[in-house]
Amino acid sequence: MSGDTTRRGSESAGLENIREASDTVEKSGAAVTIEKVRERWRTAGAIVVLAVTSVLLYRVDGYLSIDSQVFAGITLFLLLYFLATLRTDVRME
Repeated sequence: MSGDTTRRGSESAGLENIREASDTVEKSGAAVTIEKVRERWRTAGAIVVLAVTSVLLYRVDGYLSIDSQVFAGITLFLLLYFLATLRTDVRME
């Protein structure tokens, strides 16, 4: 009985897993980057919403108010964080 289990385990670790691993390696850097951005669509969406809010506050107030400065600062911080983690994840792939 334990011989069957060992044989099945070694059969499942055949060429199929090697093909899957080689498919992963063949992805280009741009494809990996797009995949990672898609995984983080919420963060990218939050950056866009904050940026639009900053611009709209600036236009409504007519000058650089404290509100627009705060939203712009949060947007820049979130954008830098997003780019740093994206860069790290693309390097790891």
